[in-house]
Amino acid sequence: MNDFKDAKRKFEGAPVPAPRRPVRRGGRALIRLFGVAVIVSLSVMAGRIASQHTRAWEPPGVGHGLDVPWWIFVISLAVGLSIAGLIELQLSRYERRNAHKLRQAHLAAIVEGSSYAIVGQSIDGTVLSWNKTAERLFGYTAEQAIGQNATELMVPDDLRDEEQQMLSGISDGTAFAYLWTKRKRANGTLVDVAVSISPIRADDGRLIGMAASMRDITDLVQAEREVHDLNAALERQVAERTCQLEKTLTLQTAILERAAYAVIATDVTGTITLFNPAAERMLGYKAEDLIGRASAMLFHDSDELAARAEAMRKEGISVSSNLGVLQARLARNDPDTAMWTYIDAMGNRIPTRLTLSRLRTKTGVNLGVLGIAVDLTEQLKYEDELKAARASAEQASAAKADFLANMSHEIRTPLNGIIGYADLVLEDETLAPDTRRQVMRIFEASDSLRVIIDDILDFSKIEACGLTLESKPLYINELIANCASIIEPKADEKGLKLIATAQATPPVLIGDAGRLRQVLLNLMNNAVKFTTAGSVELIVSCIGRVDHLVRLRISVADTGIGISPEAQKGLFKRFSQADETISRKFGGTGLGLAISQRIVQAMHGELKIDSQPGVGSTFYFEVELPVAERLDIERLDAQVHCSRSVKILVVDDVEMNRDLCKTMLTRAGHDVDLADSGATAIAMVASRTYDLVFMDVQMGEMDGLEATRRIRALGHAYRDVPIIALTANVLPEQVERYKAAGVDGHLGKPINRAELLACVARWIDGDIAHVPSEPLAPVELGSEPEHPVRDQAALEDLRMFASEHDIAGFAEQLRDTITRIRAQWPHHIDAMKLDHEARTALGAAAHKTVSLAGQLGFKQLAAACRRMEAACAPHRDIHDAFAALHAALDNAEPVLDAPHELT
Repeated sequence: MNDFKDAKRKFEGAPVPAPRRPVRRGGRALIRLFGVAVIVSLSVMAGRIASQHTRAWEPPGVGHGLDVPWWIFVISLAVGLSIAGLIELQLSRYERRNAHKLRQAHLAAIVEGSSYAIVGQSIDGTVLSWNKTAERLFGYTAEQAIGQNATELMVPDDLRDEEQQMLSGISDGTAFAYLWTKRKRANGTLVDVAVSISPIRADDGRLIGMAASMRDITDLVQAEREVHDLNAALERQVAERTCQLEKTLTLQTAILERAAYAVIATDVTGTITLFNPAAERMLGYKAEDLIGRASAMLFHDSDELAARAEAMRKEGISVSSNLGVLQARLARNDPDTAMWTYIDAMGNRIPTRLTLSRLRTKTGVNLGVLGIAVDLTEQLKYEDELKAARASAEQASAAKADFLANMSHEIRTPLNGIIGYADLVLEDETLAPDTRRQVMRIFEASDSLRVIIDDILDFSKIEACGLTLESKPLYINELIANCASIIEPKADEKGLKLIATAQATPPVLIGDAGRLRQVLLNLMNNAVKFTTAGSVELIVSCIGRVDHLVRLRISVADTGIGISPEAQKGLFKRFSQADETISRKFGGTGLGLAISQRIVQAMHGELKIDSQPGVGSTFYFEVELPVAERLDIERLDAQVHCSRSVKILVVDDVEMNRDLCKTMLTRAGHDVDLADSGATAIAMVASRTYDLVFMDVQMGEMDGLEATRRIRALGHAYRDVPIIALTANVLPEQVERYKAAGVDGHLGKPINRAELLACVARWIDGDIAHVPSEPLAPVELGSEPEHPVRDQAALEDLRMFASEHDIAGFAEQLRDTITRIRAQWPHHIDAMKLDHEARTALGAAAHKTVSLAGQLGFKQLAAACRRMEAACAPHRDIHDAFAALHAALDNAEPVLDAPHELT
């Protein structure tokens, strides 16, 4: 053997490993021995053999010698071959070991670089290997994991049985390809993993361990869970939708089957595709006989279709078939409802209301037409009966209204005659006491009967004709004063203190003064009737305001007998009183409060009561009324002037009133004539044509009512001339008397310019101008008057249409009137001893002074004169009113005597 790099270096005697190739005779081989490349040459040299022949060897015991050279050759060859075999065997083992190590290194690199956590375990479960991915997944380092029991280290307690089952399967030779389970991390949390376990066996097939490959499938599990949830939700939605569709189908089927109206559907050709049971009942056909076989034209009247087609052609709508007539108005996709006549299987004609609509898919494909038909036979029959009943009711209502109007006249006329003649008899001073007492009973009973009849007729009118409220300027303070002056005589007779106040109310509102006055008088009359001692108080207060609306609280309180809670429940029902003893003791119909409640409810309020027996009662209600704002004179004229100039007659026996009316009306552009008596007025109306007549009610010789009656009696042409009463008295019964005499309306005194012109506009143009004016101040009766001696605002209003000369003339007339009153009825006389004639004359003088004083702004004097006029009625105590009149005269005279006060 020689060194491959140094051929001269020999290694004889050294052990020679087996060459990579078999050594042939005379062959050479290159081998690596101890890291050195060596060339081995095997050859038989002739000299060597020859030298061997010279030596002989005879083994012991052999009888003859061998050929030494041949033997040596054989021995050498055997040794060489053995050495070569040993060398080859050693080299082969070395190469296998290196290959195994290479495979091991390659496998280790694969395991370490794998994205799977790979854990090698022994048969007893001890961890033998633990790659980097396992470290990241479970949180244990290899040093911490190797040597630990894999089950204790990674398997949750509740999955130990699963793990044992897998290990048993491995022992049986089963490999678990892919199992989804959970494993435990170092921090105690669980992680979803996919586990694949394979057995590790020795070369002889023995099981020596197992390898577990695990992958983190948290995201996959979450995704699968979401997919599962989505699938579950989808399945629920599908189930719910299916259930909903089934319910809808069931509902639609139930609706179609139980519908009270006929439902008929057709395709685009008009062939019937739906015919519900109601249609079967209406038309007498069976659905199976018509669906898919007949056209909807089967039910229609051909003559009606032809008439409709002709009407459509006139409208410019072209139709080519009967089906087109039905569907012509569906072009805009809107349902069409019309009256049609169906003809049933028996040939009967059925009036129907048919609604047609297009049937389309969501994509707009036309499927046909749906028709819903309602049988109108019973409805039309009912409507005919209703029309007949309405006509009958209207006829009955008209007859009732006519009856009430006639009864109002027929009952009141003789009743007024009884009262009037009884009053005349009572004026006879020579009347025997017994006779006077009997006649007084007649007078009182007749007057009570009049009140009862008024209530009954008024309530009957409200029920028969309804209640319509007017919207006119409402001067709340004047209204309160007027109500108080009317009730005061009755309160004086019973010694009651009467108080009427307005608290923070706007001066002018818009409402129905007449109806509101009716309610107040009813409540105040009741309060006086049921109070024997103490007081009666009317209070009007403002409790709120929003923009132009003001909310008033109106109450009438008394210290009377009171009403128990049980009796209050039915108090506002018609013909109802607190108890039977009330009717027997105090009289009445029980309609007054019912009428008042109806009126208050028409004003969107509610009449209520607070009462305690033996303490007293308070009736109250709240209403909202618009506020009428004060306007400047230009706007005032624009509102109250009527559309044209008219001819007007003013009749009044007070010169000042005539002159004031003429001045106001003339400045508004009207032609005005004046008359100082009723007789003169009759003659002027008979000789000239007037558009409107203002008639003073209380005049000497002939009053305004009698003059009105005679004017109406002149002939048919004079019955339509509007006659307006000028009066300060506006009690409901007085208004009825005015109407019975032929008066069309009334205007309060003192005369207000805005109201006068609005009245003209109303009767000439048929419109009411809502114009405010300055009201009277609040009044408290039964105590010191609160009216100012002179109202400067009223005087300023007077200056708007009257000259200083005119005002001075009016003041002179008032001064003369005061002088005449003082002369005829001085304050020192006993007013209670005045006879009927003196009372009448005093009342007339007071009446004339009301308007005269009011126009000049002497509100206190006007109120006192109004009170005096009311007190001059027969059998009333005039003592307090007479004293109040002279007190007002005393206050007014100094002002009249100071010229600068009125100029």
